[in-house]
Amino acid sequence: MEIKLDEHTIGDQEEDNNPATQLRNTDHWKNGGRLLSGLVGSNVLLFSGALATCVFTEDVDIYEIDFLIFLSLMMIICILWMLFQMFFTWKHKNAILFKDCQAGPIWMRGGIILFGVGTLVMASVKIVNAARHMGCVTPLKIIQPIIQAIFVIVQTCFLWISCKHCVQIYLNITRCFLMVLLTINLTIWIIAVAEESRYHTFELQKYLQRNFSEDTNSSYSEHQDEYQNVYRCGCKSHCINGTTVFTYLYPFNIEYNLFAAAMIYIMWKNVGRQIDENSSHYHGIGPGVRQHVPLLGLISGVTILVIGLVMFIMYEMGRDNIHKNWLSLTNFYLFHVISLALMCLANIVGIIIFRLDKRKMDNKKNPSRTLDMTLLLGATLGQYAISYYSIIAMVSNQPFNSLCGLTLSYSVLMILQHSVQNSFIIEGLHRLPPNVLFSPLSANTSRPTGQHEAHEAIKHVTASQMDRRQSLTGARKNSNMRMSRRDTLSAHIKSHFKKRKTMKDVYLFLFLSNIIFWILPAFGARIRFDNGLEVNFYGFTIWAIITNICLPFGIFYRMHAAATLLELYSMS
Repeated sequence: MEIKLDEHTIGDQEEDNNPATQLRNTDHWKNGGRLLSGLVGSNVLLFSGALATCVFTEDVDIYEIDFLIFLSLMMIICILWMLFQMFFTWKHKNAILFKDCQAGPIWMRGGIILFGVGTLVMASVKIVNAARHMGCVTPLKIIQPIIQAIFVIVQTCFLWISCKHCVQIYLNITRCFLMVLLTINLTIWIIAVAEESRYHTFELQKYLQRNFSEDTNSSYSEHQDEYQNVYRCGCKSHCINGTTVFTYLYPFNIEYNLFAAAMIYIMWKNVGRQIDENSSHYHGIGPGVRQHVPLLGLISGVTILVIGLVMFIMYEMGRDNIHKNWLSLTNFYLFHVISLALMCLANIVGIIIFRLDKRKMDNKKNPSRTLDMTLLLGATLGQYAISYYSIIAMVSNQPFNSLCGLTLSYSVLMILQHSVQNSFIIEGLHRLPPNVLFSPLSANTSRPTGQHEAHEAIKHVTASQMDRRQSLTGARKNSNMRMSRRDTLSAHIKSHFKKRKTMKDVYLFLFLSNIIFWILPAFGARIRFDNGLEVNFYGFTIWAIITNICLPFGIFYRMHAAATLLELYSMS
């Protein structure tokens, strides 16, 4: 019995020392820590969401005060933890032993600084507006924007410094605080989207009442009293938040919180992760930016961008004139239809080049790439939904006029463009950069082969003492073989660089096109509302709900697709 016990003890010790067993135990503990932090974050998100729902559904001041107190306290806790985390990792060098080179590329950190500046401007406007109404608003209306401004500054510095860190100590505490920070950003995003959607809904309601007939107004005339009460409420917070300035600052606030949430999620996934930096290829401002800028993609993309801005200005000016309304809508739809068709063509060209380029695929585990694909596919569902609703309304509309045809074409092309672009981007994310693996024929493999054959020929000539004619013939054959290999390699290199230049054109054109398609709806161009066709079919209330739920995902998709295309262009 003693021998058996010793054998079992030795076996258990050997099993504990087995690397596979240690890795399995580590993964089990990692999943347990993620579950704990996920539960903490989900509870914070649900509680804050419940408070926010009370604020937007009931006109009771105590709900808003309670929500502002809760949100301010959570932001203060996150600020203190981020300051402590930055100081602790700077003081203890052993806290960060590994870094994820693919996390937090320079374009994403630059984007969060840009949107952070817009968020700070928005907080400043809130403080000024609240100070003007000190007699009828709570002091929290001033305190909360100040805390939010500090939160944005500290979080931006934290993400710039720590976005690549793979923390190796106090794993569960770090995961919990990162998840709380993630949920706070999502809560602020929900509030900003709700406020922006409510403002645009009231503006669109006023626009429809002004430009359409009384029969059309009957479907939403019941909301007129509510609209007038909101904008005649004097000192209420809705009036303060409903100023025109906020409509141009909400997109920056929304995108900032989404960028921050994405970077925090990658940090949460990298807690406790051990990465070999040499095995990861470089992500950031790569050779695609440093070498040259493709003129075709730049000119075509800038053309789409400038024409889109001009159409947006004409569209906004035409909305105030009933006689120019139909013309501005028609031109705006034509611009969208032509641009979407060109984007579909560019995506198809990129996919064809992918099929011709025999480059290996990177199928290793990558949290950044997994998050990019999940966000792209998830955000696409919102645009799919609103497009299918619009298609049903257009097919059922009688009589079928030219505006119905343009709306139908726009919806179909929107679905097609999203589908083709998702396939193109996801395949591009899985492809290795050209500096990692050029091709099966490379200079490093072909040249030693030719030299080896030449040396073998010389040795064979020396050993067999062949005559001069035979040696010259053999040398000529070897020279012809080397020249043939060199010509094949040269042709392959030229073809490869031609494909790379074409891909840069495609990436740059699609990047600029997605930027203009983000600008238009983000800053108030809601053409699915302005034509009045879907409103007549579904009614104002139902169509407002559909649009306010689906459209924010479509806006987020454009910005995220543009950011991903910029990374692909950098690494092309």
